[in-house]
Amino acid sequence: MNIQALKHVLIVEDEEDIVEILRIALAFNSSYEVSFAKTGPEGLQKAIILQPDLILLDVLMPGMNGMELIEELKIFPETKNIPVAFITSRVLKNEILEYQKRGGIGVIEKPFAPLEISEKIQTLWEDFHHQ
Repeated sequence: MNIQALKHVLIVEDEEDIVEILRIALAFNSSYEVSFAKTGPEGLQKAIILQPDLILLDVLMPGMNGMELIEELKIFPETKNIPVAFITSRVLKNEILEYQKRGGIGVIEKPFAPLEISEKIQTLWEDFHHQ
């Protein structure tokens, strides 16, 4: 099976230090474009406009959190088929089951190794296409 290349990832993350680590790590180690949003509503707006191939959501954000945002993404025809994964420190078994129940395709655990993040994102993408 030929997997479509990952071209664009949208990361919705409110913690500035994590955004900067991701921005730097992915600038050097990824072949895809990366966009960022700092809030759930901004993430929803950018997802509709940019049509990324993959969305990574932080679970804990003020206002609209990642769990609420994944539900909003399902409503819009422009975003309902975009695969979504979570980037979070909340990785207990019951939490991961809840992410899957909501439609999440996987989890990247915080803290993550900056040099491995691009590979982890690529693996999520490939695993999603092998389902």
